[in-house]
Amino acid sequence: MSLPSATGAVPVGRRRRPRRAALALAVSLAGMSLAACSSGGSGGKATLNWYLNPDNGAGDTIAKACSTGSYTIKVSLLPSSADDQRTELIRRLAAKDDSIDIMSLDPPFVAEAANAGYLTTFSGAQAQQLTDGDLAAPIKSATYNGQLVAVPHWSNTQLLWFRKSVAQAAGVDPTSANFTWDDMIKAAVKAHKLV
Repeated sequence: MSLPSATGAVPVGRRRRPRRAALALAVSLAGMSLAACSSGGSGGKATLNWYLNPDNGAGDTIAKACSTGSYTIKVSLLPSSADDQRTELIRRLAAKDDSIDIMSLDPPFVAEAANAGYLTTFSGAQAQQLTDGDLAAPIKSATYNGQLVAVPHWSNTQLLWFRKSVAQAAGVDPTSANFTWDDMIKAAVKAHKLV
């Protein structure tokens, strides 16, 4: 995964039912912060099924907050490993399982799903709205053939932990603005330390 990476809520693109407008809205809402979602009742006319990676419950909170009088978002949890999530989603999509309206898909698998025609594309103002304020790397991971095909809605933050005493002994300052990952590796090798 590139740093930073993002898991994207992905609308399924091969659906032919008239729920497409609700689907696009649901994906838009899922991509935004909870504060931007209107909390509607659960008596919506349509149910949008969101296949989601297991998390700390934020998906349920987003689904509840983004459900409206027109639709309800129902969460179905995927397996815990990214490979198993991909396998379940791709098998369901290949079998034309129409229960998937929205899915969470790890960045390495976005191009595969887009290439197979399983994802909706967003362009123009809609793509701008869905990515407003996002970093370039998550947007790039949600793009296929120049088209936005996924909505980055949370990032997997990468952290670097180091011992100050080891860094000082190696003669480096990892907190400096121009310090790079390559610098850290070179310093670790020079100091006979493990990265």
